[in-house]
Amino acid sequence: MRVNKKEMTITKSQLIDKPEKYGRHIVFLGAGTSVQAFPDGDANGRILPTMDNLVEILDLKTVLDQCGVEYKGRNFEVIYSEINKKNPHSALIKKINEIVYTYFSNLKLPEQPTLYDHLLLSLRPKDLVASFNWDPFLHDAWERNEHIVPLPQIAYLHGNVRVGYCLEHRIKGKNDELCPECNRVLTPSQLLYPVTMKRYNDDAFIKNEWELLKLYLSKAFTLTIFGYSAPSTDEEAIELMKSAWNKNNRLIERIEIIDKKDETILQKQWNPFIVRTYFDCHKDFYQSRIPNLPRRTCEALLASTRYGQFVENNLLPINANFDELISWIQQLVKAEQ
Repeated sequence: MRVNKKEMTITKSQLIDKPEKYGRHIVFLGAGTSVQAFPDGDANGRILPTMDNLVEILDLKTVLDQCGVEYKGRNFEVIYSEINKKNPHSALIKKINEIVYTYFSNLKLPEQPTLYDHLLLSLRPKDLVASFNWDPFLHDAWERNEHIVPLPQIAYLHGNVRVGYCLEHRIKGKNDELCPECNRVLTPSQLLYPVTMKRYNDDAFIKNEWELLKLYLSKAFTLTIFGYSAPSTDEEAIELMKSAWNKNNRLIERIEIIDKKDETILQKQWNPFIVRTYFDCHKDFYQSRIPNLPRRTCEALLASTRYGQFVENNLLPINANFDELISWIQQLVKAEQ
């Protein structure tokens, strides 16, 4: 959409009717995304854990108590790393892996549109969603919408319970499916790693996902970081993200944080990614640019940042059913095509 500098406002109709393939929007998802999406649990009421309460929610206390492992008030990844360091092939490690994989595999999306559906439908194939989450919600939302509307690319940065891969042909897909090249069953992606391990180079699947992210991130125009706390246990991830983003080579790119923490804390935490003063902070997904400027976030950002234009919001109908939602989205998709 070419903006006339003399105009003061970019209207909804201009956003809808005149899309451009300008820039990429990269969205990082952490555990806070699923917690916000399903505060009362999944379709069956299962609660979404974070690394700080995973032991309690998955009821790992019994197996940890039996082995004399101290866990109260401690981050799960730190606990797992200590156990792994003592004996990576122990019965306790195997049991923890089984419990974690089973719990997350059994999580289920509600039948009605969810935050994950809204997120995916609001982005385009030029964009990318990079998830640190093990839960299946992003994958399952993508799967039920992929044949209806063109969707963004997906990178699973810490593995995922729904995703498998063929190492030989560098193909990923749904667990238990066959590789279309060699007809072998895809290998499930690994979820748990000790924090001392260089997971992003030592695991072939994870390495490929990060290579995809780095390619997209190097050409990104805007970032949204949603519910990801950048824990000290994941310093390697932050360094990889910083090197691909490299804010020193950017002029007007913008970063947006969706998190319930105080804005001052978030600004300090994510300062290595903030270009000049181009930083927005929201406590709720539906306050962010994505659902308010669906499938046009980069065009809107260019108009407001470079040309100083006021851009009208075009809020996604968040209470619509699937038929209504897809019908609404199609007007934007039609213009893209």
